Amino acid sequence: MSECIAVMRDLFRLDPEKDLINPLRPKMILPNGGILGMMPAYIRPYGVMGIKVISIYQQNYAKGLSSHQGIIHLFDAENGMLLLSLDADEVTAIRTAAVSALMTDLLAEDRAETLCLIGTGTQAITHLEAISLVRPIKRVQVWSKNPANVARFVQEQSEHHDIELFSCQSAEEAVREAEIVCTLTSSSEPLVFNPWLKAGVHINAVGASTPNYRELAPEIIFDSDVFVDNYESAGNEAGDLILAVGDKTKVRPLIKGDIHEALTNPELVDKSHKTLFKSLGLAIEDIAVAHYCWQKLGKKAKT
Repeated sequence: MSECIAVMRDLFRLDPEKDLINPLRPKMILPNGGILGMMPAYIRPYGVMGIKVISIYQQNYAKGLSSHQGIIHLFDAENGMLLLSLDADEVTAIRTAAVSALMTDLLAEDRAETLCLIGTGTQAITHLEAISLVRPIKRVQVWSKNPANVARFVQEQSEHHDIELFSCQSAEEAVREAEIVCTLTSSSEPLVFNPWLKAGVHINAVGASTPNYRELAPEIIFDSDVFVDNYESAGNEAGDLILAVGDKTKVRPLIKGDIHEALTNPELVDKSHKTLFKSLGLAIEDIAVAHYCWQKLGKKAKT
């Protein structure tokens, strides 16, 4: 995870206009609610391009299966040669949390030590690990709609982290007094409301990644400094933002900056404000991870 955070930091320092091609991802929606997404990208300084093909079945949680499954293919951008294929589920789990950790490091108060996790799936596990690497987390408040999952998560993660984890009876209980909040669900309706939140809280809104799904009440959007991973993706896919204003064309004025701007323009950031990072996930993140793994494999082969 620490390596992936560094990879994401290096990636988002690149010039998005000159160095990156990241088209809006096409997706096929099945009658049963399943989604097949295709995410291509090109990173000029790394000399690679690639694609992630991933299926998303939110109902898989009830079957004991991952909701995200697929594969990432990395190609040499000079000759089109296939270099490497990776399991998309594992990469997505790690890089998503790594990007949240990067933005938490940029936006959250330096001494923030209370973390709230809304959701108990794979992303909750990786976000607990990632956020703990960038802030001195001492207390974690956990809630999901399934109390049994919360109890299991708290028990299992307590064995892996020297941090106090607490099961909460409601989302409000989990959010109150938290300095960092991560929403990690597949909810189509708001789970978190503005009066529950501390004034200087930082929120990573990760779970809702389609125009009709959201985890946050609209008042949170209007009361926060909003950052996104990509303007185009946010305007087309971020239900938390789109539903707050009721029109895709009105999303842009809500956004204070993207990851690249937050990294390269510190004047955009005020850690005393309530801040929100709306995460959608980008193909460039997957391809940057694949490139890093390709380099790492090459170094191992030489030794």
